[in-house]
Amino acid sequence: MFVSEGTRGAPPAHKIAVLRLIIGAVQGGALYFLYYASEMHAWPATSGLLFAPLLFVALFIPLGVSLGVGNLRAATLAVWAGAATVVVAAVAHYGIWKAAPLDWHEIATDTFASTPHLVPSIGTFLFTAIWLFIAHVLVASGDTDRRFTAGYKTYFDVAWKLAVQLALGAVFVGVFWGLLWLGAELFDLIDLTFLHHLIEHEWFAIPATALASGAAVHLTDVRAALVRGVRTLILALLGWFLPLLAVLIVGFLAALLFTGLEPLWRTRRAAFYLLTAAGTLVILINAAYQDGDTERRPPRVLRYTGTLSALALAPLVALSAYALMLRVDEYGWTAPRVATAACIIVAAFYAGGYAVSAVALRDWLRPIEKWNVASAVLILLVLAAIFSPLADPDRIAVASQVGRLERGAVTPDKFDFLYLRWQSGRYGVAALERLATWRSGKYAADIRSRVAGLLEKKTAYQAPPKARALDIVANVRVFPKGANLPADFVQQNWNAVPYPDLYPDCIRRVGVACDAYLLDLTGNGTNNIVIMDEPHAGMIFGKDEKGTWRAVGLPGPLWSCAAVIKELKLGHVSITPPAPKFRDVTVKGALLTVIPPYDQTPSCPD
Repeated sequence: MFVSEGTRGAPPAHKIAVLRLIIGAVQGGALYFLYYASEMHAWPATSGLLFAPLLFVALFIPLGVSLGVGNLRAATLAVWAGAATVVVAAVAHYGIWKAAPLDWHEIATDTFASTPHLVPSIGTFLFTAIWLFIAHVLVASGDTDRRFTAGYKTYFDVAWKLAVQLALGAVFVGVFWGLLWLGAELFDLIDLTFLHHLIEHEWFAIPATALASGAAVHLTDVRAALVRGVRTLILALLGWFLPLLAVLIVGFLAALLFTGLEPLWRTRRAAFYLLTAAGTLVILINAAYQDGDTERRPPRVLRYTGTLSALALAPLVALSAYALMLRVDEYGWTAPRVATAACIIVAAFYAGGYAVSAVALRDWLRPIEKWNVASAVLILLVLAAIFSPLADPDRIAVASQVGRLERGAVTPDKFDFLYLRWQSGRYGVAALERLATWRSGKYAADIRSRVAGLLEKKTAYQAPPKARALDIVANVRVFPKGANLPADFVQQNWNAVPYPDLYPDCIRRVGVACDAYLLDLTGNGTNNIVIMDEPHAGMIFGKDEKGTWRAVGLPGPLWSCAAVIKELKLGHVSITPPAPKFRDVTVKGALLTVIPPYDQTPSCPD
C-alpha cells in the first residue's frame, strides 16, 4: 500500500490544487504582513509575545494544512490544525518569554535604542519543525487506517512520503528561484532591469515563495509513482551502507578493549560522536528493514549486519551516557549537556528495544516496529519538555552553574558571568540579580564586584562604566598580600591617556578584575606595577621624570605560567640585573631590540 493516492471521498485533484494555491497565497500574504510590521515597528511587531506566535502559526500551519488536504478527512484535519496551532503558538510564546524582552542597538557612542525581541532562537524553529513532522505522521497514519494506532506499514509509508515530499518541495522552490534569477540576469544583459528589481522586493519574494511551496506540495502529492521511486532509491542506497558502518563500529568497540577509555574521554566530545554513530545506525537499520514486508526481505548480509548493529547500539549509548556523566560531575550542567541528555534518553529507548528485537526468535527484527512508534511518541514528549519550563536547558544549566558557584565548587575568576547575562535569557538574568546581593561565603564580595555593572549593560559589546579611583581599587587584586596600589596611580585618569583602549580594562572600567604585582624592576627603589588582565596579556607601569605613571613595557609570555603566578602572589621573586645576551645596537638614537625566534621561546617552569 502507498498512501499518496488521497483519501476516499476527497475532492478532485484540480480542486485540491486550487485550494493549496489559495493556502499558499494566504500564507504568503500573512508572512509579508508580519515582515512589513517588523520593518515598520508597527503592530503586531510591538510585542514579541504576540509577534512570535503569529509568525510560527503563519510559517508552519498552512504547510501542514496543505499537506493534509486530500489526505486527511476534513474533521481530522480541522482538529489537527487547531491542536498544532496551539502547540506552535505556545512554543513561540515561551521562546520569547524566556529570552530578553528587548534587543538593544548602539546608535552612537554609549547611546542605545531598543526594539522588542521578536524572533525565537534557531533551535526553536528547528525542533518545532521536527515535532510537527513526527506528530503529522502519527495523525495522518491513524486517519488513513481509521484507528488511533495505525499499522506499521502505514506509518512507514506516510513518514517516507512526507519526508520525500518536503525534500522534493525544497528542490522545487530552489529551482523556481534559480530560474527567476537566471531570467533576471538575461534581461539585465539588454539593460532591462525590471525583473531584477521585482524579485528583490519582499512583497513579491515572500508570497511567490509561499505559492511555489503550495504548488510543490500538490505536484509531489499527486505523483505517487515519483515519490515511491525516490523513496525506493534512497532506501536501497542507505541500506547498503549498513554493513560498512556495522564493521566500523564493531571494530571501534573492540579496539576500546585494548586502548581503554581514557583516549576517548580526552577528546571532550565523545558523547556527540557516539550519539551520532548511534543515530546513524538506527537510520540505516530502518533503511534495510523498511516496512517489514516478508516479500521484500533484505539479503542475508544486511540481515546479519542489521542484527549486529542493533546489538551495538547499547554499548554506544552506554558510553555516551558515561561520557556525559563525567563532564557533568566535573563541570555541572550546561544547556548543550541537557540537550545531549535528552538525546541519550531517546537513544537508550531505541537501544533497549533494538537489543530485544535482535535476540527475538521470530521474524528478523520484527519487534522494532513497535519500538519505532513508541520512540516517536517519546521524542514528542522529550521535545515538549525541553521547549517548556519543565526541562528547559537554560533553566537547568543556570541552576546547576550558579549552585556550583554558591557552594564554592568553582571560584568567581573561573565562572562565566557573561553566560548568565547574554546566553541564558530570563533565567540567567534572574540569577545575576540574586548574585548582585549575595552575602554568603568567602567569595561573596568578589562575586558582587564581578556582577556589578553587568545588569546595566545593554549589549554584550557595551563597555562597562568608566572607573574612578575607588573602582580601580575594587577591581585590582594586589600582590604580595597586604600591598596597595599607590594613591597617585589610582587617582590618575586612565581613560584620558592616548589610545586608552590599549590599556587594561580593570583600570578604566567598572567591574573588571585583574591582578597586580608590585616589583622594583628598574632598581631605583620605586616599585613598578605589573598588571595582568588576561591570561596572556598585561602591561607594566612606572613613573617618568615628572612623577607621572606611564606604561613602560609589556609582560613576556612566562608571566602567565601557572607556576610563575603562584610564586609571584607569594612574593617569591629574585630581582637581579642580568647580563645582556646581546649588546645594545642604536641607530640615530633608536634602540634596536632582538626578539627570540618562535622555536627558541622559553617554556614554563614546572
